[in-house]
Parts: sequence; C-alpha cells; structure tokens
Amino acid sequence: MAVFILTRFAAINEVFKHGQIITNDINICELKMKQIAHSTINSELLKTLRGDSPRERLLHRLHCVALVLNGLSSSAVARIYGDSPRAVAYWVKRFKKDGEQGLHEESRPGRPSKLNASQLKHVQIFLDKSSAHSKSEKAEHLAHYISEKFGITLTVRQCWRIVNRLQV
Repeated sequence: MAVFILTRFAAINEVFKHGQIITNDINICELKMKQIAHSTINSELLKTLRGDSPRERLLHRLHCVALVLNGLSSSAVARIYGDSPRAVAYWVKRFKKDGEQGLHEESRPGRPSKLNASQLKHVQIFLDKSSAHSKSEKAEHLAHYISEKFGITLTVRQCWRIVNRLQV
C-alpha cells in the first residue's frame, strides 16, 4: 500500500505545514502501525486465541494443523499463536496418525482434586460474591469457607491456586 501511495506522490513532493514530505509521513505512520500491532498481541490475547475449554483448545490445535498442512511451517504457525514449534509439529504428527482423535486432550497425571465439580461451582459463586479485594484475601476467605461448608481443609496456597484457576 505504501509503495502505491509513494509512487503517486513521488513527483509531487508535497510539503505539509510541519515541513516534512508526504513520503516521510507515510513511513512514520507505517512504523507506528507496526509498533502498535506488535504491542497489542500480548499473552492474554494469545491465551484467548487458544481457548479455555477442551473443545476450544481442540479447535486451536486443528487450526494450527490446517495451517501447516496448507504450507506454513510449524515454526511460523507457532510464532503466530505463541505455541512452541515442537508442540505444533507434534500435533501434525498425531493428526496424520490418528486424525482428529489424535488431537483430543489426554488425561493428565497428578493428584485428584479434593473438590468435586459441584463443590467448585459453589466455590465460584462464593468468589463472585466475595468482598475481598486482593487474591490473597480471597484465598484466606476461601480456605475458611471450604472448611466450614464442605469439611475439607485446604491451605491458603491451595486456595490461591483455585482462585487463579477460576480466574477471579
């Protein structure tokens, strides 16, 4: 676009009131647009692009695989979405081997949660109504609430993780 505009105005060499040539203004504008474009892509936006639910993350992986299968490199796709190139290559390999089923999330090892799904819903409601201003206050209040409501003892640190996971 800039080349087209520059060729149109190259002969004119029109000068604005501030004394700069049009080509300089166009170059400055393009530079600012590039800086803004790079600064607006942050980790929060990338997290949103990847999705929160297992279905959204599956669609994200499918989209990455589709881009690779249509000619982009794993590194290029990884740069676009902020994933690791190795992960993208792994998704492509799994897709080629098992199709869409190969991209579904597998169960992860680890200690099972002390709270079940229905208890977590109660916790979410409690946190939404909580008058605590900081996450540390919310974690302390949550530890007390869980102990009183469900008879389950959790440390403040465990409650801090719950608060962060529920994005309150």
